[in-house]
Amino acid sequence: ITQLRTGHIGLNAYLHRMKIIASDKCAKCGVPKSVEHYLLVCQRYTAARSALRQELGRQRLDLRTLLSTPKNFKHLFAYVDATRRL
Repeated sequence: ITQLRTGHIGLNAYLHRMKIIASDKCAKCGVPKSVEHYLLVCQRYTAARSALRQELGRQRLDLRTLLSTPKNFKHLFAYVDATRRL
C-alpha cells in the first residue's frame, strides 16, 4: 500500500525517473504508466478492473477509495494479483 501511495513502485513512471528504463510510457496506451494509470485507466487491465469495480459495489473507483479505505485493500490486492504486474 505504501508503495502505491507514494508511487515508489515498479511501474514505468518510477523506473524511468530512477533511470532504470528508457521510457515512462505504457506499452499499451502510450501514456506515462503511473499508479493512477495502472489502477484506473490502463486498457491492458480492463478485465481485472471490471472485477475490482464489481467488488467495490457502489463505491467510486478512485485512488482514495483504493488506497485509503482498509476494507478495500483485499480487493486492491486481488486486482494486483490478477494483473500480475507488481
